Amino acid sequence: MGRWLTADLADLTDRRGLPAALILVVVHLAAPLLALLPWALGLLPVFDGLRWIPVTLETLVVIALLLGVFVRFGAWATARTQGLSFGEDYTETFSPGTGFALGWLRWLMQLVMAGLIIFPLFMAWSNTRVWHITGTEALDALPAQAREIPVPDDWQLERTTASETGIPEFVTSTEFGESEPRGYVEQLFTAPREYTAKDLEQWLEGSTWQGFPEGDPYGELRIETCDAEQARCTAQFTPPSGGEAEHFLTVVADEHGPGETRVQVRLTYRAYSPPDWGVSQETIEQARSIPIPSDWFRIDAYGKNTRDGEGVTQWYRVPDSFDRKDLEAWLDGDAWTDAESGTPFGKIRVKDCSEAGVDKDYLCSAVVPGTENTLENSDYSGPVVSLGVSLQEDHTVRVSLTRNG
Repeated sequence: MGRWLTADLADLTDRRGLPAALILVVVHLAAPLLALLPWALGLLPVFDGLRWIPVTLETLVVIALLLGVFVRFGAWATARTQGLSFGEDYTETFSPGTGFALGWLRWLMQLVMAGLIIFPLFMAWSNTRVWHITGTEALDALPAQAREIPVPDDWQLERTTASETGIPEFVTSTEFGESEPRGYVEQLFTAPREYTAKDLEQWLEGSTWQGFPEGDPYGELRIETCDAEQARCTAQFTPPSGGEAEHFLTVVADEHGPGETRVQVRLTYRAYSPPDWGVSQETIEQARSIPIPSDWFRIDAYGKNTRDGEGVTQWYRVPDSFDRKDLEAWLDGDAWTDAESGTPFGKIRVKDCSEAGVDKDYLCSAVVPGTENTLENSDYSGPVVSLGVSLQEDHTVRVSLTRNG
């Protein structure tokens, strides 16, 4: 083994040109392949929040491979180096013709190695995933599915832009950083009349979306928000199986001219992955046990750390008919202690409901009895579990669970 690490190439091959050339080719091509190992290691979920570890490891490995190969086989040497480089002089250790050819082969293979080894380094730094290069079935199907969007007959398509996967996109794209597959198709249409947020909302609520797309329907299209000022609506498709949404729609209308509107329709695919709440499992499980009504659907959620504890906040789109009385009735209802729905959240005590903030949101606060440190409960040492629930004008409800102490 020591001889392979220290002996000249001529000694290793008994001064035979063909084996020497094969060694040069194999070694210089193996280095970029070895550089892929730290990148592949960085794909493990444990490194999703610790990207600096695989990035640092990849950088060190690339530097070590470059220096190791250059020192072992020489650097930038041609047949006549004139002392400008170092390493074995092939014209002296091989026959003149063979040495000349090996010198140029070494120079060429070092260029190839330096060019190829950049890719694993870039892939680690940009958090490139396998799906960026190979694509997925869902991403590959997205362009054809976007063409099936049931736009009105009088809309004229101007242009289409879309995310891409594969080697060309990998080389030029700057849209990296996500661990799970995602992509989009955006179509720009010209409509021969003005469109408001209400018009967009009526279109999204129409029956033409049933069974979209053909073959493998996404499920029910449910509106998340519609902004009247920006004429912008966002929506998601609730899968028929009741799983998490992975297909989303964003529609924006902009005035283009007298009696004419440009409508931007963006179909997005985001493979679902469980959120990184950043809080304890006890808090996550308690938040999941909140008895959310079946006609609500979640549009966002995140975990948070407070000065004295931690919590989980979730946003839900609720029916347009849902009002303040309905919110109070839900908080006072039996669903919190109903064992038929699974492990119940437990009894809560509503403390107050009132208007709050400049947007006049309707905010209710509640606490889980028995978690307060009162005179009657002076031996309790666990966290104080409280709820904050607000009904907002855009028909969304924010549900915040906090465990302090």
